[in-house]
Amino acid sequence: MNLFNQDKIVYSLDTSSLIEAYRLLYPMENFPALWQELEKLITNDRLKMSEFVFEEAMRDEVLDKWCRDKGLKPYLELKVDDSDQIVVHNILSEYSGMLNLKKGTSGVDPWVIALAMKFQNGVVVTEEKSTGNLQHPRIPDICKVYNIECITITGIVRKENWIFE
Repeated sequence: MNLFNQDKIVYSLDTSSLIEAYRLLYPMENFPALWQELEKLITNDRLKMSEFVFEEAMRDEVLDKWCRDKGLKPYLELKVDDSDQIVVHNILSEYSGMLNLKKGTSGVDPWVIALAMKFQNGVVVTEEKSTGNLQHPRIPDICKVYNIECITITGIVRKENWIFE
């Protein structure tokens, strides 16, 4: 991946978007052209998942099979580095409501945001809805604070101007 080619949008994908896409919105067998376009974004290093988000997504059998069958892992998964860890630490220090106190973890949500922040034109893709409450924020709430564009999987279709006939 070329981190210096920052003129194109790079999408940081949350697990919720892929799961909702294939289960509810765009089943793979009914929308093969959409999934081919997503695969192109992935192989062109424009659609990414932090390694922790990727691990979460691959717990889903359908997504794991799709990723393996298409050879997408080297393109889709981006390893976490020190700068990502600093960003996640800062997010959780400021917005501790993202922590799951029962599990003692934050889940992978902060990693979705940290990945988008690596890129000049980073955009978060999630199906989560804003709570409007920074005491118990979700991904869109934190994106708003950091001025990061946050869209849904359908938003990618619009942003990329994909037309399916």
